Amino acid sequence: MEKHSDSLSVEGVSVRLGKFRLNDITFAINPGEVVGYLGHNGSGKTTTFRVIADIVRPQRGVVRLGVLDHRADEAAFKERVGIVGDNKSIYRNFRVGEVLQFAAAFYRQWDQPWCLDVCQNLHLPLTTQVKHLSTGMRAKLALILQLSAQPEFLVLDEPTSGLDAESAEWLWRLLRQRRSRRPRVVALRPGGHQSMLARHHLVRGFDRRRLRRLE
Repeated sequence: MEKHSDSLSVEGVSVRLGKFRLNDITFAINPGEVVGYLGHNGSGKTTTFRVIADIVRPQRGVVRLGVLDHRADEAAFKERVGIVGDNKSIYRNFRVGEVLQFAAAFYRQWDQPWCLDVCQNLHLPLTTQVKHLSTGMRAKLALILQLSAQPEFLVLDEPTSGLDAESAEWLWRLLRQRRSRRPRVVALRPGGHQSMLARHHLVRGFDRRRLRRLE
């Protein structure tokens, strides 16, 4: 796959966590692409995303967005790359409104009108503590937090986990709508990927060591 000057690239990343090994992962995601990241349980999908998020530090390799290094240029990198991981309860003791206010202070491109509008449309209660939200509502909050920051690249780890069918449809509608503005790239580790790929024509194909395109 040809790499662009503003690609999101994972370059030679290797991770060792106890007996687990992730060896020499290299791929690039270019502007305008939607990529599905698939693999067997334990093959390293979530670990790869945690490396991108700088939660797990690799023994070798680097993640770049254009010329930005995800560690050396951490603030600039995180403003342009939004990541929704598998931990959607990180602000458990905060009220929803407090979480939104806290997050907004870190992002210059934060879209407050859109954020409040979608919270109202979803009946997301601003005065409720996150720990009292349903699983589906926490998943929606996590996505709203990232999309409100208007990242150029969005990485989602099992975005439909915990969502019912109606909420999952809302997610795909929202991504299509926001993708016309930002983000330019969506990288997905999907749950229920077969039906999603069939209906949304996403690129797929993670086989441990590399990403490949299967139309």
